[in-house]
Amino acid sequence: MACDEFERVLHAFSERYNSNEKLQKMLRKWSVDLLVWCKDTGNGFLINVNNGRVVSIMRTEDSTTGRVKVVGESAILIEMFKGLKNPSHLYLDGIIEVYGPERDQIILDAIVEELWGR
Repeated sequence: MACDEFERVLHAFSERYNSNEKLQKMLRKWSVDLLVWCKDTGNGFLINVNNGRVVSIMRTEDSTTGRVKVVGESAILIEMFKGLKNPSHLYLDGIIEVYGPERDQIILDAIVEELWGR
């Protein structure tokens, strides 16, 4: 099932993110609920970041939750969180959508630069 695979990918991503010392230092005061929404399946995952660390990942069917939202097709989002596709390119090409306050979007840009850096 794609949801199970996606959940595994998100947990692997969170381990990579949480173990990045540079990001942890830079984002130590950042707390946010980030919704990753699969528009083709009608469900998603709510990623809770507290003081710069991913502390939980929960499945959700509520597309209205989360201060920041990343929206796309599930296969694309899986490839993105595996590190196979650069989020900046996907966003600029209109393949994914990102919603949220400008400050949070700048933080996401910094995360992308550090983890994908290409």
